[in-house]
Amino acid sequence: MNVQHILVAADESEAGRQAVRSAIDLARRADARVTVVRAVPVMAMAVAATTTGGYDFAGAEIESPAIEDLRQWIGSDLRAQSEPPPVELAIVSGIPGMEIRRLAEQREADLVVLGRKRRSQLARLILGDTAGLVARHSRIPCLLVPADSGPLQRMLVAVDGSDHGMLVLAKAASFAQAIGITTLRVLTVEPGPADQPPAGKSARIGSLDRQARDILNHQGVETVGPSVEVRRGAVIPQILAAVTASGTDLLAIGYHRGGLPGVIEAGSIGRHLAHTAPCAVLTIPL
Repeated sequence: MNVQHILVAADESEAGRQAVRSAIDLARRADARVTVVRAVPVMAMAVAATTTGGYDFAGAEIESPAIEDLRQWIGSDLRAQSEPPPVELAIVSGIPGMEIRRLAEQREADLVVLGRKRRSQLARLILGDTAGLVARHSRIPCLLVPADSGPLQRMLVAVDGSDHGMLVLAKAASFAQAIGITTLRVLTVEPGPADQPPAGKSARIGSLDRQARDILNHQGVETVGPSVEVRRGAVIPQILAAVTASGTDLLAIGYHRGGLPGVIEAGSIGRHLAHTAPCAVLTIPL
């Protein structure tokens, strides 16, 4: 997974601002460029302004006070960096979740960063959920960042041992290598009572362990502990427990595209985790 161009969606919420900070930090670590996009509910052509000198937005034909505020606080975050990445400011109009995804594909972004606001299912149904909409339709990996997120340094990858799971691990390990994470945890959950440890290494776990070791060695990434940590019980609670126990600040998961908006209880495991994990979540489309 190359990380050369990061597109981040910004608004005035703390989650939106943290998404921009995270994107700038990741771009600095990966030597990438950043496009900061603001979605506005007006019928207008998209306009963009390329920065000069890292944080000078001169030349933008944008008069909106909200956009001026956006430009100023992005500039403040960039000035805090010793070597700020190149940043472009873009504006799109329409349904935010659809237009952000469309722009990311048009600009050939490698990663989409979005602020994750904590909302109830009812609030998502009534107000909508831009981050969820982008992730559900995006062919590009998405990073969902909560407002209280800090630097991403401890990564946990949840896999199921399928070919899709190995694809998730390979892309997550490549992402870790690109942003300078050198160690991570790999987790799988076996069915059975949570308080009953596996009697021995099953054929599935043995195969998964070998494949994981090969993928991580190829990417130059090391695991913390065994190649694959095995837990037993219900998948979602066990993954969330592992996140909490390990102090993980970035969870990587496979993410099925499509599905009904707002309703996570009828959706995939990935959708549950993306909305409930207490850390940033990297969704890798399946």
